Amino acid sequence: MNSNYTVASHIFHSGEIVTLDSTTISPEALAIGDGRILAIGDLLDLEKVCGSETRRVDLEGGTLIPSLRDHHLHLVNVGMSLRNAELKERLFLDLRGASSEQEIASRVSERAAQTVAGEWIVGKGWNQHDWGTSVLPTHHMLTEATPENPVFLGRVDAHCAWVNRLALDIAGITPSSPEIYGGAVLRASGGEPTGIVLERAAEPLLERIPPFADEDISMAFRLAAEKLAENGVTEVYDAGFLLAAAIVSMGCDFGRYLDLLRALDEVDPLPIRVNLMVPAPSPFVDELTSNPSSYEVISPRLRVTHVKLYADGAFGSRGAALSHPFDDDPSARGVLRMSLDEILFQTRRAIEAGLDIATHAIGDEAVGQVLDAYENVLDDMPDIAPRRFRIEHFGYASEGDIERAARLGILLVTQPNFIFPDDAGVTMEQQRLGAESCRRVYPWRTLSTLGAPLAGSSDYFNEPGPTLWDFYSAATRKNPDGDPESGWQPQERLSREDSLRLVTTLFPPNGAEPIGGRLVVGEPADLTILSANPLTVDEGQILDTRVIATIRAGEFTYGGPAESA
Repeated sequence: MNSNYTVASHIFHSGEIVTLDSTTISPEALAIGDGRILAIGDLLDLEKVCGSETRRVDLEGGTLIPSLRDHHLHLVNVGMSLRNAELKERLFLDLRGASSEQEIASRVSERAAQTVAGEWIVGKGWNQHDWGTSVLPTHHMLTEATPENPVFLGRVDAHCAWVNRLALDIAGITPSSPEIYGGAVLRASGGEPTGIVLERAAEPLLERIPPFADEDISMAFRLAAEKLAENGVTEVYDAGFLLAAAIVSMGCDFGRYLDLLRALDEVDPLPIRVNLMVPAPSPFVDELTSNPSSYEVISPRLRVTHVKLYADGAFGSRGAALSHPFDDDPSARGVLRMSLDEILFQTRRAIEAGLDIATHAIGDEAVGQVLDAYENVLDDMPDIAPRRFRIEHFGYASEGDIERAARLGILLVTQPNFIFPDDAGVTMEQQRLGAESCRRVYPWRTLSTLGAPLAGSSDYFNEPGPTLWDFYSAATRKNPDGDPESGWQPQERLSREDSLRLVTTLFPPNGAEPIGGRLVVGEPADLTILSANPLTVDEGQILDTRVIATIRAGEFTYGGPAESA
């Protein structure tokens, strides 16, 4: 037994305890107190740290693991999806799963019949692959269905919008309008806008859409935090508040959202810790970097930790910046949202202000540019911890940049659930990049072998999926139905132990040493109790594993098993 002999508040026993630590492989019990793990070992020995107030928790055959941590999601947007479902889509149309353009146009037309002419109709979640095509739609069907209401429909990737003619006209997007830096308006012959806008080209539209009400935003934060605690999560990094229909924009009133989140937490403390990223360039980042101490600790559960940059877009809408043409559209190579000089400026400013930097970069061209900027700053500031620099969604890079990212030691944030092969075992990334290039997509085992710091995340901006979805995807590289049988690019899957470490390890800001990822004496008592052991349960049952309870700093934030005498 290991112990610092503080009296325990709880002792967990009569179940499996997955420590992910070689010194205590199969302990009988675990004791916590003062918000930390006090002792691990035989139940009889742990009785020595008990007092009259110690609560003995019977796991009833469940499994205790380090709690889940999520390094990249969008809290208010998760909550807005939950809130919207409660309100029967009053806030926006939920277009996930729509099987055709016609179906979406019909739903928009139905909404228009209940909406005053001139008011915006907003929706999100459409995906042209659900219609059996990789071709992006045009405005014509929306325009015909809804001529008197501007329509804005965000794609499932949050980097692309599909709009009707009236919306284009209101935003001043015409055949002769100039291109918007950092974005793209897709055009037909003669320069006619098709109705698809990518990246920053969506901002003239977004700034004209009325914002959500304070009540809905506050409720969204609460619903999201409670749902994540229910999913076994104790701490998250919020990667930026997205605007209507979950679209990336620098125009979000971050201060308003932050004030609402702070007020909500003051009235009733949130069940999770939230580390906030502020998108740049934006007026709020100008304020933040001038006075970072004002936001360093907002409450015991809230703090601003990162400046967030967007180097490019996403694969699905062909906005990810590539060094080569897209395999399924040779006319496209993606969109660079920022120049190298801009990334350098924002990175230096953040680091000098004591904040960390996180940059969205998906295409290999964007990844290379971000690495150039980070390496430049690290060369000039050799005493800065490399883990203060993050690349969000790191998943496609040249072999040289994969090795460079590992050598630099920057934090690489992955989203295992992005791997979602169809029934034939083909992913969207494979369609976009081609079979040969896909050998370098989501190279987790390669990065792990090279010693790169890897952080797991979901990138949720809808309702969270199954508790162990990211663990399952990292370990199997299959879709939830188990396809393909051998896994997609199976040479890059992680072991179950490494997959569990990926989703339970927390990389704190300021380059501090990782915490969690294993159960050892002295670590924070952030724990999750599951219905099954993720290391041994049958693969087909991983996604059915339930959360019995979530414990943050020694306090139950969700559920709780029966206590024994």
